[in-house]
Amino acid sequence: MDRTWRTCGLASSLTGPQPTGLFLLGHMKSLVYEMPVDSAEDLVAKIVVAADKINTPPGIFERVRRSFLRRCELCNDQRGRHFEHLL
Repeated sequence: MDRTWRTCGLASSLTGPQPTGLFLLGHMKSLVYEMPVDSAEDLVAKIVVAADKINTPPGIFERVRRSFLRRCELCNDQRGRHFEHLL
């Protein structure tokens, strides 16, 4: 049975311990806490603004999509063998 696909770094990164939700949570947290929060109302307002900022710029997710596609293509070109040295 051919298991060369397991050597592809993509397989381990897809099943790794960091789901995409942690990226979003961390990014939102960094936006909310750029400045000190004085009250609960201030916190809610900053969360709303941060959520709007995350929804507005497609650039963040466009770069993620391009990077993912590039890794998929490299993995395919290398027939599932190691390709990290090509990045």
